[in-house]
Amino acid sequence: MVALPAVLALVYALGHLNWYLGTPLGRVPVLDERENIDLAEAIFGGTLPATPFYRAPGYALVLAGLRLCGVSAAGLFPAALVLGAVLHAAGAALVALMARRWFGTASGILAGLLFALDPVLVHYATQALDATLGLTLFLGGLAAFAAAAAAPRRVGSWAAAGLCWAAATLVRPNFLLVWPLVPLAALARPSTRGPRTVVAALAGVLLFGAASSWQKNVSGAAGFLPWQGAYNLWAANRPGANGRYYTQHMSLPPELARANPARAESILLYAQETRGAPPLTSAMNAHWRQRFLDEVASHPLRWGTLMLRKTYALINNWEQYNNKTYAFHKALSPWLRWNPVCWGLLFVLAVAGGARLASESPGDARLLAAVSAACAVSIVLFFVSARFRLPLAAICAVLAGGALGSPGFWRGWTAGRQAALAGAMALAALATFSSLGGVDDRSTIVQDHVLLARAAFTVGDDDMALVEANAALAMQPWHPDARVIAAAATAEIAAKAKAP
Repeated sequence: MVALPAVLALVYALGHLNWYLGTPLGRVPVLDERENIDLAEAIFGGTLPATPFYRAPGYALVLAGLRLCGVSAAGLFPAALVLGAVLHAAGAALVALMARRWFGTASGILAGLLFALDPVLVHYATQALDATLGLTLFLGGLAAFAAAAAAPRRVGSWAAAGLCWAAATLVRPNFLLVWPLVPLAALARPSTRGPRTVVAALAGVLLFGAASSWQKNVSGAAGFLPWQGAYNLWAANRPGANGRYYTQHMSLPPELARANPARAESILLYAQETRGAPPLTSAMNAHWRQRFLDEVASHPLRWGTLMLRKTYALINNWEQYNNKTYAFHKALSPWLRWNPVCWGLLFVLAVAGGARLASESPGDARLLAAVSAACAVSIVLFFVSARFRLPLAAICAVLAGGALGSPGFWRGWTAGRQAALAGAMALAALATFSSLGGVDDRSTIVQDHVLLARAAFTVGDDDMALVEANAALAMQPWHPDARVIAAAATAEIAAKAKAP
């Protein structure tokens, strides 16, 4: 049953990847991709700097494992993209399994197919990013959590759920709020309150301990969370923040902006605000956390308004900027541009599927609601960028399969319940497909033109580099990177024309 969605997911992702590998961005890692590749090489080569991890090392550790298995340095980037396609297939199988558990075979197949064909999931799966690995681990934990809820005395299911969600946290720390649900659920059930079950539910602590020990061995400072989180919390909630994606507040030298603007800005701003205090990570983190808490305490109405805007952006159909503007890159891909599956469709169908689950299995509905709430809170506290909400998209696919697998499930309900469901779906459609407050801001597309121009110039496609740089300059004539790339590409084209 799960084979069909998994196979289709793999075929679809590999088809898109086959096209993508022929593009400049498919040949050159950029932004977070480059950081992941560099970190993987440092892990593999034993050359990690003696500092705490800035970003979660879980994904880079997996890539280093590919190097250990014989993948060359030059082949690591394409191997990472293929790995993402395989993980996408695994995610489709897990979604199908969960939907089958809650709704039956037909719903399982439909949910798996919705996940497999979701172009946003395919877009992120075919990049060297941590999103798909983290999502697959999250879904593995959710499937184990559902199994543990169905058979509370199965110690292995509790352990698997805790381990998967701990591993997901070490890949993407926004899953940290999800992990405690496992031991809390074990403690809350009288039939599973025995020591064996609780210990099993706490198995993830072993992974946190191992990660903390690794960081202490590398840097001398124990801890399993990366130090970028505290500044990102402040940056996502400071006055003037849009909360949808990270924006720079300082003009940075090109080499710092291209390496990691958020890290560079956090250090420079900390030095300014503390009058040149040494940039120790523990002190910086404490500083940014306090800035966040002070903002919430001193301006609760302003912060509450920001939370409402973030929540609206979270449930809106527009995929917010995250290194790339999804709509821009979807339009470029012959495999994605025609695909009508989107967040809004899944979200509206999920409302119906959630109503069905609540009617047929209230306990499972409460479990899934708790997991969804933990994911949503961790997203809204930081940025509601596109790849942050992939776990919620997967949950919506599960519930959407439940709605489509038995579209007449509501016919035996009272007229009042039917009206409530229809109203909830109408409100969901209005919220997700509306466009208020600039939620579908397209100004970020200038960065996509620049990113593509830089990648094209790197691989020697000077004509494309010039076209994309000029497209960026048409949007922002003052864009410094676009001007540099346009000048360099023009010079290269002229030199080639003069060459014999």
